[in-house]
Amino acid sequence: MEIILEKRELDMQLMNQLNNEGYVIIKNFFNKEYITDLRTKAENIFEIQFKRFHYNGTFHDNMIRLFQEQESTFINCGKIIQSGLIELYKLPVDDKIIDLIKSMGISFPNLCTRPVLFFNHPKLAKEEFYYKTPPHQDWISMESSLDSLVLWVPLVDVNKNNGSILIWPKTHKKGPLPFKSIGGFASVEINGDYIQPELEIGDIVIFSTFLVHSSGDILNDTIRWSCHFRYTNMNDEDFINRGFPNPYIYKPITK
Repeated sequence: MEIILEKRELDMQLMNQLNNEGYVIIKNFFNKEYITDLRTKAENIFEIQFKRFHYNGTFHDNMIRLFQEQESTFINCGKIIQSGLIELYKLPVDDKIIDLIKSMGISFPNLCTRPVLFFNHPKLAKEEFYYKTPPHQDWISMESSLDSLVLWVPLVDVNKNNGSILIWPKTHKKGPLPFKSIGGFASVEINGDYIQPELEIGDIVIFSTFLVHSSGDILNDTIRWSCHFRYTNMNDEDFINRGFPNPYIYKPITK
């Protein structure tokens, strides 16, 4: 009984934090080896192509070289990871995560977009928004349930030196803001203080899709690895009445 009560009390604390601030940070949620293995499997996709082109440098240098010399192959590696890396697809449906999402009010959780894995660096991007996203709200592009949530998982330790996520607390209470589209992101104008948490492998951030957030700048010449998952609530009346909009299109490219 004490264990059950402790869990209920913790769930209430997290729910209150989410409702009041728009986000929750949970330390050591995942086993570090579990998360490291996910990143390693993603790295292995690129390493297959490094071997093909006889690249013998560090992983960091090989990534930049592949992007500069074999851009289409680099992009295809990313597509392969996004569309089917098994470890990436297992994580968002882990029982531990689903239980947590349900405890935060998502009574009928559903992944409303494909899992996303980012490997960000200024030299792996042709435009700034590809590695440093502007302040934006995810809900505008998702059109999901009003209580929909984002799960943000760092695959490396992150801080202000390698561009940890920037969060503007309480901005979820503003609802959808006027925006302009920048590289597919619903960029918004925002004032006020933000936080930039230091997170370790195994930590997670969960936040409202209305919360304004962005990427920090990468100052230490490392690749920032992270993955993001979005959950909508199929029982949300507003979402039901809008007919379950799904603005994402996944289709093959005709050659």
